[in-house]
This record gives sequence, structure tokens and C-alpha cells, in this order.
Amino acid sequence: MAFRLVSSGGLDIGSPAVVNMRASGVVRPGMVVEFSRTGGVGVVPGTSSSTTTNIFGVCQDYAQGASDVLVRVVPFAPGQIWEADCANSATTAQVGLRHALTAVAASEGLFVHNTGTDLGAGNAHTAIFKALALTGATTGSGKLLGIFRTQESPTPVNSTVFL
Repeated sequence: MAFRLVSSGGLDIGSPAVVNMRASGVVRPGMVVEFSRTGGVGVVPGTSSSTTTNIFGVCQDYAQGASDVLVRVVPFAPGQIWEADCANSATTAQVGLRHALTAVAASEGLFVHNTGTDLGAGNAHTAIFKALALTGATTGSGKLLGIFRTQESPTPVNSTVFL
């Protein structure tokens, strides 16, 4: 599974809120989905070109085909912490940086394209995952914990957010 919800800001993550969305293309459980850029379709698989303005959530079902298929999606919301599979070995140098998505293999879906470079400078629109910590080994393997940066998620009142 590429992405897994591990904290929902104090809410029950045993059964996170889901919405039924029409999907087009091949979507898999744990895959980031985005709103279709052509409109009228619903959600489509995320890509390495996914941006903070069009990512929507993480799919919970497998589907392929036309837009008449409904899938359950956990929408991104403030306070959620996600565990992410990484395309490269996770290291402490990647914590605090913003990363894009990447496809390791078409059959596996998307991963965080984790590198030692912050994408916030010239590519802030595709820097959709902010790494907050490592899970697993201290360095060289494991996964990253972090938040998804979206334009749809407002900053909560009386909080400090470092994006």
C-alpha cells in the first residue's frame, strides 16, 4: 500500500470518513487520486504531475475503466498524518522537505519521490507531500510520515503550520 492514514487529528482512523467518487482509469487501494483535469469524470489516478490544487485523497478500492465506477476515497483534510512508501531509501535528510509523487512501476501505483532537495522553490505546485518523520529504520529504508499539502485545506484557526 503506497499511502496509509496513521493519524486523523484526534478523530477515529479505524473507520475514516470516505466519500464515493466516480473514477476513471485504473485506481488501487492506497493510491493518491486527483480531480480529473478534463472535468465531469470525478477522480483519476494521481501522477508525478499532480499538484496541490488537484489532489483529492487516497483511494480505498480497485477499479478500472470508465467513469461509471464508484470508489471510496478518504479525502485529504487538515490534521491528517499519512505514512508513505518511498521511491528511494528514506533518510533523515528528507524530513522537513516537500516532495512530489512518482511511479516506481505502473502496476504499483505512486510513491513519494523522496530526495534531499526541497521542491518548494520552483516546483511548489507539485511538492504535495511534506515529510515530518521517518518510520522503520533510522536511515536507508523505512517510510516517511507526513502531510499532504492541498490548496483546498484551510489552515485551522489558532494553529501554526509549517508548509
